[in-house]
Amino acid sequence: MIDKTIKHEILLLTHGGWGETLADTLTMIIGQIEGVSEIPLNPEDTLEGFLEKVERKVKEMPSNSLIITDISGGTTSNVALKLSQNYDIKILSGLSSIMLIEAIMRQDHPFTDESVNEIKEAALMNCQHLKINKSSINK
Repeated sequence: MIDKTIKHEILLLTHGGWGETLADTLTMIIGQIEGVSEIPLNPEDTLEGFLEKVERKVKEMPSNSLIITDISGGTTSNVALKLSQNYDIKILSGLSSIMLIEAIMRQDHPFTDESVNEIKEAALMNCQHLKINKSSINK
């Protein structure tokens, strides 16, 4: 049985700290956000120092929490992958507003492979090439 009082955390790992700005901005859309934090990778950070900061946070997170990184293959994702060898965390890369909204809406349950894939699919579905058909406007 799932304890509804435990919110599974979401940790954002981004270059330069734009994840916190994104989370703050999303309060305009979905209201108060809890259980979301960020550890930015800054230019002065070493790989070892960044890994240590992230590991300190991950140790405190409930099992089956989620890390969302900005760039697949980048330092943020590589650190998350390294920690996933020793901690029960799920990881998504390609942080976007819809990805974070979807993850926040699922925090009351442990993140599973299935729910993480659903979050990814929602983010992919939101990515659209938008354009107006000019021929239909002139009619």
